[in-house]
Amino acid sequence: MDRKSEWKFLFLVVAIFISACVETDIYLPAFPDMMQWFSASESEIQSLLTWNFYGICLAGPLYGPLSDAFGRKKPLMTALSIFLVGSILTFFADSFAAMLVGRVLQGIGSGGCFTLGTAIIFDAFQKERAVIATSHLNTIIPILMSGAPILGGYLNSAFGFRSNFLAVALLVLLSWAIGLFCFKETLPKEKRTKMEVGSLIRDFRQAFSNVAFWQITLSICLIFGAYIAFLSGTSVLFTVEFGLSKTVFPLLQTATLGAWVVGGLLLKRVSSRWGAENTKKAGLALCMSGAVFLSVTSLLFPKDPYLLTGGMLLYAFGGNWVIGLYFPEGMEILPHIKGVTASLMTSARLLSAALIVGVASFFYNSTIYPLSIIIVATAVLLLPTLVLYEKGKEKRPYTE
Repeated sequence: MDRKSEWKFLFLVVAIFISACVETDIYLPAFPDMMQWFSASESEIQSLLTWNFYGICLAGPLYGPLSDAFGRKKPLMTALSIFLVGSILTFFADSFAAMLVGRVLQGIGSGGCFTLGTAIIFDAFQKERAVIATSHLNTIIPILMSGAPILGGYLNSAFGFRSNFLAVALLVLLSWAIGLFCFKETLPKEKRTKMEVGSLIRDFRQAFSNVAFWQITLSICLIFGAYIAFLSGTSVLFTVEFGLSKTVFPLLQTATLGAWVVGGLLLKRVSSRWGAENTKKAGLALCMSGAVFLSVTSLLFPKDPYLLTGGMLLYAFGGNWVIGLYFPEGMEILPHIKGVTASLMTSARLLSAALIVGVASFFYNSTIYPLSIIIVATAVLLLPTLVLYEKGKEKRPYTE
């Protein structure tokens, strides 16, 4: 596959998965209005996010093995169909319970997009090109995601919160059409594995027992979970408690996403100049610095949304470097069961995010302190996890 074909393929993948990438960020600015409409508490409204992630985690581990046995396209179209049904339900939901069911269905559907997207990339590209393609994808998608809060804020202000869910439904319909008519199968029949329960159990057992794989996965989970918890928690805190305008708040969300985007744009250049190992260390240092900045700001300026967001900018920038370099390593630790590993990495990442958001919601007290403590705790766990992984890397084969 030449460079031009690679970019065409990447944009095809982005077009298929764009709805799954923006479904969360586009409606976060509408949280306060949804709380009022559904007469829901802050913890209840955040459950729309956590149950969406639970839906992804419930279905995620199934898509990988199914796609290894039946190819990528059939499970993908099934996932997009479920996603579309859930999106339509959220648009028409007239009760909080119906909205919750729709969000779970959206999660079950979008989980297939996330899981299969990773497997498709590693199907279509050789190892080194797959790493580069993943880096490009990790840059393109956040650029699109960075516009989601601004679009969501505008739609919410101009047309009400339901317009956000209509936008998602239309994007899912577009993804469904592109997947059906434009996407070609990337896993040839000769490379597929039989759907055998015994074999599946062995594959999952091998993945679950691989320490290196879980060290990388846990690191990705911690960074992603802290990031989502900040976006989710501040959507209510900044607007309801701190009085930040609903038109200004999406700009702060976009800035946080923008820090991730800039990190992705610089990753290839920086890693080429500094080397992958030094770039990993720099990314980890930025994550630690962001957590420290957030904790200090929480003590000195606990009601300043701009300074509080500043700490998360450092965290997001460094987090992109850490995830961007470690994620491909995680996928190559067990290269013969990429469908399983992709499922587990996706499910674990989103389950951890749901749990971290749930903990932050449980301890919510109209201040930044619980959220700040949780984000600092993730940074404290992140450091030894990656140090132990790097120390053990030289003592074992790269693939186990």
